Amino acid sequence: MKTIQLSLMATSALAALSLASVAQAGPVEAGRWAVSGSIGTEVPVSGDVHGGTTTGEIPLAALASLRDAGAPALPSALTATGNAGQLRIQSRGFDDIYDNATALNLEATYGIGGGREVFGNFDYVKADEGTTQVGTAAVVNGTNTVAEVAVYGRFGEYKGMGVSVGVRQWFNEGGTFEPYIAGRIGASKIDEIRATFTVPDLTINQSLRDVPFYDDTTVLTAGFEAGVSYKMSENVSLIAETGLRYYGKLDGNDSAIGGLGLASINEEGSRLVVPVTLKLRAVF
Repeated sequence: MKTIQLSLMATSALAALSLASVAQAGPVEAGRWAVSGSIGTEVPVSGDVHGGTTTGEIPLAALASLRDAGAPALPSALTATGNAGQLRIQSRGFDDIYDNATALNLEATYGIGGGREVFGNFDYVKADEGTTQVGTAAVVNGTNTVAEVAVYGRFGEYKGMGVSVGVRQWFNEGGTFEPYIAGRIGASKIDEIRATFTVPDLTINQSLRDVPFYDDTTVLTAGFEAGVSYKMSENVSLIAETGLRYYGKLDGNDSAIGGLGLASINEEGSRLVVPVTLKLRAVF
């Protein structure tokens, strides 16, 4: 809520500043500047939060050590001689775990002529933590599955800040509606992501709570955008924008899950999203 309020305050300030401006809205003339603020969402279309794997046999004693204090004894059918544990994890995408992210942006733009601009952005993105079933825990005896129960994962916020630079080309200059295309490249620092894994049917609820999963990571970002500007006055425009944006892979942290044969599942973290934003821009 605070971030939305700040964004509204920023866009209101831009509108007030634009009243004192003498330049026109739309493409920035050569040698002139514009500033803008936007709020929107990012819809994930590709990319996994974690990969999938099936572990080798895990001694039942190792799984038993993860159970909550005071947990009841397991049924004898599960602990019979020759039985072992196995984790069967399936990959999960960002759209399986996270809702659409909130995206905030501040931009400074400089006109270079011919309907072209160069720009620099400061971006903030945040998706709230989410929970899903990530796979199953099985008790096996050779090639036979004796029992299989659900494993759940809860993943912390996907949150980061970044900067980027790019070039924008406008069309239909001087019209009420002015479309453009743009490309950008930059870097974002994505905060650490921690995870909680539980197996309720085996009373494993505490031992893998809030464990490291991804470290703080600075990732490459790149994007292609298309938008259209509506001239609200000679000094200010409202812009609707969408496109494709890429965020690079995250650095996995295996300190809590590597011993269970899951070291490979957090070698992911890249994402491709469709940003949808509404921007208020003042030209000076």
